[in-house]
Amino acid sequence: MADGSGMMKAGDGRTLLVAMPVAALHYPVIGLSLLKGALARQGLAADIRHFYLDFADYIGFDAYAAVEDSRYFLAMVGDWVFAGAAHGAPEREPFTFLNGLMTGEYGRYFGPQRLMGILAARNKAEGFIEHCFGLVDWSRYAVVGFSTSFQQTMASLALARRIKAAHPHILIVFGGANCSDEMGVELHRRYPFIDVVVGGEAEEVLPELVRRHAAGLDLAGLPGSTIRAADGTTLPATVPAGMITDMDSLPPLDYADFYADRARLPAVAERFPAFPLFESARGCWWGQKHHCTFCGLNGLGMAYRSKSQDRAFTELTDVADRFGREIMVVDNILDSRYFGDFLPRLAALDRPLLLHYEVKANLRAGQLALLGQAGVRKIQPGVESLSTPVLALMRKGTTLLRNVQTLRLAAEAGVLVDWSHLYGFPGETAAHYHAAAAVVPKITHLHPPGGLHRVRADRFSPYFNTPAAFGVTIRPVPGYSHIFPHDEDGTARLAYHFDMTPERPDEDLAAGHAALAAQLDLWRRGDATLTLTPANDGTAVVEDGRGATPRRHALTAVAAAVLDACAEIQGAGPLLKTLAPRFGEAAVTAAVAELEALALLLREGDELLALPLRQPGFDRAPRHEEIRTSWGRSYFHHAQAAARMPEPVV
Repeated sequence: MADGSGMMKAGDGRTLLVAMPVAALHYPVIGLSLLKGALARQGLAADIRHFYLDFADYIGFDAYAAVEDSRYFLAMVGDWVFAGAAHGAPEREPFTFLNGLMTGEYGRYFGPQRLMGILAARNKAEGFIEHCFGLVDWSRYAVVGFSTSFQQTMASLALARRIKAAHPHILIVFGGANCSDEMGVELHRRYPFIDVVVGGEAEEVLPELVRRHAAGLDLAGLPGSTIRAADGTTLPATVPAGMITDMDSLPPLDYADFYADRARLPAVAERFPAFPLFESARGCWWGQKHHCTFCGLNGLGMAYRSKSQDRAFTELTDVADRFGREIMVVDNILDSRYFGDFLPRLAALDRPLLLHYEVKANLRAGQLALLGQAGVRKIQPGVESLSTPVLALMRKGTTLLRNVQTLRLAAEAGVLVDWSHLYGFPGETAAHYHAAAAVVPKITHLHPPGGLHRVRADRFSPYFNTPAAFGVTIRPVPGYSHIFPHDEDGTARLAYHFDMTPERPDEDLAAGHAALAAQLDLWRRGDATLTLTPANDGTAVVEDGRGATPRRHALTAVAAAVLDACAEIQGAGPLLKTLAPRFGEAAVTAAVAELEALALLLREGDELLALPLRQPGFDRAPRHEEIRTSWGRSYFHHAQAAARMPEPVV
């Protein structure tokens, strides 16, 4: 209700926080949970609706899968489906998008049935917006906040437009990753039914915004907030967006609304098990030192901040007990201090967890073993490439050998590695990719990448910020032109993903990319094994299932000692110095040469790394279904590895 001035009176309404399609059906929206908790601390009531769950139920699961498929994420299908509903003027002829962009660039993922599923979803989009509108008693709400990240913008605009037309007194607020910096300002300028756009972290801003609105106070001056002037024009924020510096001050996570929404949709709940999200840190400690050239994450908040280990442990175990023990952690990178207390406490729990964490590819054997024991059975370590020169172009701070070491140690610890191989970096050469392709047959017992993907210049990345410095030009990925009916400059201000074009393209690169792609495809289709079993007399046996014909190698004591010494990266000089007193220089040198010839030892420059998985344990990298059923397995190297816990190399 509004008074004569059109302003809301204190206590006149609740806040509704909304998550629209498309989003992964397994997960709640952690940001909305935190915002609801922040409002509650100020005595402000709020509800959350996860309308992406309703959309799957509304259009059918096959159609939803076609819309959400991450393999053609950059086609912006999720936003295209709702673009007509958002703008009130659907395309009369959608086949430019379907036959052009979709079947042209992403045709390998499509058959007629999948294309028809996308078209059906689009045809039902406007009806779905009416469906959502009818599910809510809007008279209860003074503020409606939309969280828009990735491909949620068009659906959010469509419902916001519908709400504002029927209830002009409701304050429409947009936030989320798609609202950062000039993206949020342009969104506000282009869509006059949006009252406020909050860029950046909103746990402190939103309660104050809601309080001021309820009291009829001016909204100007709120950090990171773009507001609308009395004449309807856009007033960008005058105070920069703030950051939460004390992570322990955040409200506790509560996903009750998500599970209530699932309860309304039994078919969704039955088909898609729910996995809660958890956050222990924001920002990136590596990015503070060396910003990876392609990374656009943390554009307005790179500074690394983490929860205390006690708070992280207490909150994580509470989330596990209340909402489920398979948990996705949303941090960009694991706090290395957590190896001191947080992870050992998780390892000591009498109940298993299954956690996903992003880490840096610099962890040692003891640290990866501890991750596995603590329930961190899925990691995303930013492997990114099998070429040291290309990794240097990325500023990743890692090498081919260190990446392969991470893959092997993770496999030994029963930890699944989630990674993608990237290509298309300014300065790369065909030789880099032919060399990487030659490495792949040696490591097919380890986790393969999920795909080979061209790198992008995402907003806030160094490539985006200074393209000329890298010899490239950038422009929004083509999908944006199908969802925003604006001029080229306006679309560029709204875009987050950008393609890069080198000023001097290398014609030989395509052959290098193709050679690597062929090897990666064989790797993903294979099921190779490679194990090392030591004997009591110092010798060892290697079972090698990487080729067409399995092989068995009986290793001498000197060869076994070389592989043991190279379980983590070892310099050739220090290796010889260590083993020569026992076996003699000639024997050690001969053993190294033999092991390299058998592809049991991988060399880069003067450094060496053993490739077989030490037994007992997995004979190849574990699959997703195996990490769920392998609790309590002991591994040959764990006792030794856990005894030495060096700090990660940064």
